[in-house]
Amino acid sequence: MEIRTKAIGFILFFALLLLCGCGQQENYRIAYNVLEDEEAGDYEIYIMDTDGKNQKNISNNKAVDWVYYAYEDKIYFLSDRNECQRCLYLYEMDADGGNVKRITDFKLADSWFSSRKRGTEFIVRPKEAEDASFYIIDLKGNILERIRIELPYVNSPAFSPDGKSIVFRGANKSSALEPGFSDELYVMKLSDNRPRQITFYPEKDSLTAWSGYQAGAPRWRADGKITFASRRNGNYDIYEIDEEGNGMTAVSPTENNQVFHDWLPDGTLIFEASMNNRDGYELFMQQANGTLIQLSRDSIEQYAPVFVKSH
Repeated sequence: MEIRTKAIGFILFFALLLLCGCGQQENYRIAYNVLEDEEAGDYEIYIMDTDGKNQKNISNNKAVDWVYYAYEDKIYFLSDRNECQRCLYLYEMDADGGNVKRITDFKLADSWFSSRKRGTEFIVRPKEAEDASFYIIDLKGNILERIRIELPYVNSPAFSPDGKSIVFRGANKSSALEPGFSDELYVMKLSDNRPRQITFYPEKDSLTAWSGYQAGAPRWRADGKITFASRRNGNYDIYEIDEEGNGMTAVSPTENNQVFHDWLPDGTLIFEASMNNRDGYELFMQQANGTLIQLSRDSIEQYAPVFVKSH
């Protein structure tokens, strides 16, 4: 399978990590989301080894449980368990599904999030965002800082590796259902509160569905590059870009539709994809040397994988 050429700096960075033995796959497992019952709106969280074996349901709750993030051996997920449908709160649990605890007492929007300061502070998007666009909270759900951004729509914030900046999705309309909605990535230093647009969707291209991403689910990688999914020429790929908006390069396979994804420090990429023109999403892993491994091969819908440290 043809793999798109990555930037030279990307290769050198991860080659050094491999030489120092950092971020080995055997120290991690993969948490991901499975649609168990579409009619009931039941999403479960599963975990598997990095070779695709030992798949196990670890949430076991007939509700929306959706993992968006992991730090060390802790999984952080949004859930409407014991609440009204799609009334989402932030939860934490161990990688084996134990020690589940609710963190927030206020509702969150359906949005990616991340942490800084060794997993002790999170940036999240509140559901009712009248007083702020994003909150920075601690592990007890206390609001430490409110961040207002003057855009009609914002979502999916992620801290930079040093925790001093964020990247997020922003749009010129308040909803993707509005005609002319256009989402792009913005970077903002938390010290000056001035967002700067870093992606610009090609005018010649267009999305055919309201649910499509022009720039979706950004991840701030350990080497300082930002990665995101974008639908261009009828196909989703994962791209990398620097925080100034330069050097955009596709880093995923050229075949169909790779969207939600996560990284290991050694350059290993995990992603969901509907490859080979197949319906439905399976999980794939792309090693730093470009080797592509298919982890799941079934009719079950599997989404948004993240790496979590094994016990």
